[in-house]
Amino acid sequence: MSASDNQQLVVASELHLLKVKTWFSSTAEIYTWGGPSMVYPMADDTFLTLMCAAHLNSYSLIDSAQQVLAFGQFYVRLGRHHLGRLAVNPQCRGQGIAKPLIRQLLAQAPKQQNAQGASLFVFIDNHVALQCYQSLGFKLARYPEAMPGNMQNCHYMILD
Repeated sequence: MSASDNQQLVVASELHLLKVKTWFSSTAEIYTWGGPSMVYPMADDTFLTLMCAAHLNSYSLIDSAQQVLAFGQFYVRLGRHHLGRLAVNPQCRGQGIAKPLIRQLLAQAPKQQNAQGASLFVFIDNHVALQCYQSLGFKLARYPEAMPGNMQNCHYMILD
């Protein structure tokens, strides 16, 4: 799999979600990515229930062979299109997949929900992701409320 393969953003299927679940191999990894409800190991049906909450829009970036290259969700948070649970297939990391994923999610979000601008959280020590988001125009911002869930060690970033 490479970034040069024909890529397409599609609504994530249950099979895609279960593939994404295999990208994590510890409670720390899945908790950091998915939030305080995520544990490892986790039953497939529990994972799917958490991933398919009504307010979440879930998308997979796939290649021409239908392989899941990356995954992301968006929903409205504080009036912005908020990106969450962004992940790149471990076999595809370092191949420039995150930027196309984010660009396509940001293009799709206004078609699904009413909001202005975009936002996301990034863990302070995730320098690769921080650099990626900054290169796309996201800027560090003060979160206007108490940091939610497991986000105390995160930066809040916005894109206007």
